[in-house]
Amino acid sequence: MEANEVMSRYNDEEVRKFLQKHHDPQSQLEKLKTYTNAATTPLFETDYHETYKVNIIPDKAVAPAMFIPDKLDPKKFRAHPTTIRAMRKDLFMGGEDFVDLECLITCASCKTEVDLQFWHFCPYCEASFPSGIK
Repeated sequence: MEANEVMSRYNDEEVRKFLQKHHDPQSQLEKLKTYTNAATTPLFETDYHETYKVNIIPDKAVAPAMFIPDKLDPKKFRAHPTTIRAMRKDLFMGGEDFVDLECLITCASCKTEVDLQFWHFCPYCEASFPSGIK
């Protein structure tokens, strides 16, 4: 069953369960490129890119999965070294927030809920995600 078939037939919770098993940011981007609006024009402008670069400084005093903004430089943050290693370096936004691609799972090791769109592995305990989930 294709992802768009799932999205048209089921509610949000069922879609999220499907995405947890088939989470792959690149394939999700490719799928979003195929969506059109009522005027049959692309729903998302994928040729338009904005790049935001931030400076993330390792700091073991910061809690895992947290980013502390610098008070003087808005493009500088402090984060735990594990958080920096765990985070995805490129993020895709379909709109003004990240809810579009939200894919929440509970880490099997530490039982903390994490959003797969942001992490390569659990930023709290460094556990790998189940196979098949990228």
